[in-house]
Amino acid sequence: LLGFALPLSSAILNASNILDCAIWGLVALIVQILVYWLVRLLVMRDISERIASGQISAALFLGCASLTAGMINAASMTY
Repeated sequence: LLGFALPLSSAILNASNILDCAIWGLVALIVQILVYWLVRLLVMRDISERIASGQISAALFLGCASLTAGMINAASMTY
């Protein structure tokens, strides 16, 4: 959630109009989906099962990957 909220707040802060904000919000959403699929395909194929079985380390890894991507995405949206 934070990985998406950071770039979204940056888009709201820096957008010149509502369409610009919506486009950057969509970019932020796509980046978060890509991060999830990259982690799932390249790092841990069974990450959903690990999280469901209570492995906190898998959840923390995915959360950190999402937050890192969100921070980089938010920084790239600033002028």
